[in-house]
Amino acid sequence: MGGALGLTCLFFHRAVFSAQVFTGRDMLLVYAPLRRYWAERVSHGDFPGWYPFDGLGQSFPGTMLSAAFHPSQWLGLVLSTGAAMKLTVLLCPPLALLGTYALLRLYAVPRAGAFFAGLAFAFSGYMVSLTSSLAYLMAGATLPFALWAAVRFLREATPARATVAALGVGGVLLAGDTWAYAFANAFVLLLALTEDGRRAVLVRRGLVLVALGAGVAAPQLFAGVAVFAGGAPGASSVEDALRWSVDPLRLPESLLGPFLANTAVERAVPEEIVKPLLHTGGFSTLWSESLFIGVPVFVLAMAGLRFIPLRRQAPFVAAWSALLALALGSALPFYALLYRVLPLWRPFRYPEKLVVHLSLGLALLAGFGWKAVVASPERMRWTARAAGVLAGLLALVAIAERTAGAWSHAFVLARWPQVPAPTLDTLSHAFSTASFIAAGLAVGCALVLPGLAESRPRMAVLMALQLGAAFTANEPLCILGTEELLDSPPPFIETVKAWADRTGTSVPRVASRIQRFRLPRFEGFEYQDSVALMSRAMLVPDSPALWGVGTAEAYLPAASPRVLHLQDATPGLFTELLPIYGVRFSAYTPADHDALRHKPGVIVAKDPAFELLLVEHPDARPRLSLAKPRCVADAAAALDLLRDAAFRASTQAAVECGDPALSPASDAPLEGHVRVELDAPEHLVVDVDASEDAVLVLNDAWQPGWTALLDGAPTRLLPANVAVRAVPTPRGSHRVELRYRAPGVLPGVCLFAVTCLGLAGAEVLRRRRFPRKTGALTGVGG
Repeated sequence: MGGALGLTCLFFHRAVFSAQVFTGRDMLLVYAPLRRYWAERVSHGDFPGWYPFDGLGQSFPGTMLSAAFHPSQWLGLVLSTGAAMKLTVLLCPPLALLGTYALLRLYAVPRAGAFFAGLAFAFSGYMVSLTSSLAYLMAGATLPFALWAAVRFLREATPARATVAALGVGGVLLAGDTWAYAFANAFVLLLALTEDGRRAVLVRRGLVLVALGAGVAAPQLFAGVAVFAGGAPGASSVEDALRWSVDPLRLPESLLGPFLANTAVERAVPEEIVKPLLHTGGFSTLWSESLFIGVPVFVLAMAGLRFIPLRRQAPFVAAWSALLALALGSALPFYALLYRVLPLWRPFRYPEKLVVHLSLGLALLAGFGWKAVVASPERMRWTARAAGVLAGLLALVAIAERTAGAWSHAFVLARWPQVPAPTLDTLSHAFSTASFIAAGLAVGCALVLPGLAESRPRMAVLMALQLGAAFTANEPLCILGTEELLDSPPPFIETVKAWADRTGTSVPRVASRIQRFRLPRFEGFEYQDSVALMSRAMLVPDSPALWGVGTAEAYLPAASPRVLHLQDATPGLFTELLPIYGVRFSAYTPADHDALRHKPGVIVAKDPAFELLLVEHPDARPRLSLAKPRCVADAAAALDLLRDAAFRASTQAAVECGDPALSPASDAPLEGHVRVELDAPEHLVVDVDASEDAVLVLNDAWQPGWTALLDGAPTRLLPANVAVRAVPTPRGSHRVELRYRAPGVLPGVCLFAVTCLGLAGAEVLRRRRFPRKTGALTGVGG
């Protein structure tokens, strides 16, 4: 424990010994807003069911990334948002290291070898890159612990071990990563098939553990399944699913480190290299900036493959190879084939996310290789010779590139014939330098491996080689910034909040309609500081949520399919419809604003530092308003009506009335008023007075989970204007009440309670029946 914490403090010294917090990419745009909202709601005694700040609103627990039931959320009640996220990030490497260590110790791997594998995984390039994506980092760090607990349960199925294992497996999902949870269950079953013992008993225990893990994670699992059943989230097409595949050109990174990245400026692979050189499916950034695992890991992994009996390693090598083929995504046909033939695979996208399992697999194999190597001097000498051969090959690659540009001509020029000469020289030099360094590491391995079993200094040197290489390659990729980025609102937010205070609007809405922009650089600020400042200034979703401002654009995965279809299939029309959906302000660059044929409103603020404009839409509708219903058959018909500017300017709403249809509206002007008596995210009470039969339009996304009452009696809730909802209101004065309960949460909580009570009861019975010895879980043990 002390070693894991000490290495984490050493590796992440910039974060540990400063007031800076992790602000890279989604930490600013996703996790800080989500976690601040959770802390604010829970601190007032409420559970966040509805998240009003993204895509006109969506289920908070149904958004897996929210990690609504993860214990790390409680840190936000006692610490600031940035500090709570920072502490959560810093706890992940020790958890990953100790989990890997404990797992390998179950297989009699020496302590030093298990610790080596743990630090190799915890500080691997992929895990360090995930310091910008909290949910995936927490899930990846939890995975080794879950597998350790699973093996213990498979070997001896007691209720106590079942509880720990279920918490581990379920904890992967509670962290917010559905894909890692699915693979954790698959790995549990693989272990059940490969452990020594009676196969039927082990498989039965594996299935029991899968069920128990689902029970522990049921609140999050059921909420996510409810969102998926409603048509989201997931990839919209196979092309969307294959974005952010691992490009084969990056595979050498696993040995050489992130040679394409500019660690001194961008702390990432620059956009001008990503776009023309790498296949990312249209993205200008990478999912993870480094795939580095390290030369010492590869050397010991080779020893593992050489000395572990084939029958023992074959299932795991096959599984690892299959994962690699899937991670390569668009480079091979397997991922697309799986997407087409297996519907349950379709919610998953971005194959590069599978790198966490590849990194863990290599680290574990290196641990087993350590165990095999120290078993005999001959094996140590063989591994040393293998390291020497690897050093020679790497040196030849480096020399060939430095003298003849072999790699850059074969791979860079072949993909990017118009590459600027300075860029080509930079890439060539970075590749050859990384190859020389890797060759030196391999020489170091060759020198320390003989006599490794009897020499603690040699063990320490081998660990130092691995940790030093990981630190040099990966640590610069951590993106840190001042916590003021999360607390001090940008100028446009101040303008929006001032308008909201004047009008009494609880959640004002904005949109970022910026297509291209120039990133300014400020003296004394790092490149990533400028990126963060620009994201805030542009009102990029969901950064405005940090200050209680919602965005019309859908960025989170549980957004309404209707909103997603509008913004993705008809982006131009979506921009025109923003005022219909209660969006009062939009951000533009001067060039984007000048390109509009019809100006959407008046410019109310300018940001000269970033050359941005804030436009106010004077015709924006309020969140709640009365309208005359125009009945249509479906969303397509409603969209046709909304294309008509005259219809949009009228007091009508396109309502999917269903059966029975609503009464036709008269030609007389609609008169009435709407008075909000209670305005909470999950509960609205509104007094309505209308001159004729009408509908109360609520400009929140059409999502399951909402119910409506009219004067205390249940009434229909109908889709309106394609993406929002409406309540029919007869002529006269009425009270409308709307409530939201996140689908799946209540049955999930009930199943969680049953699971916990069942495990506790089983442990009590076990202790009574076997007061002095361990007993097996009834019906599960052999």
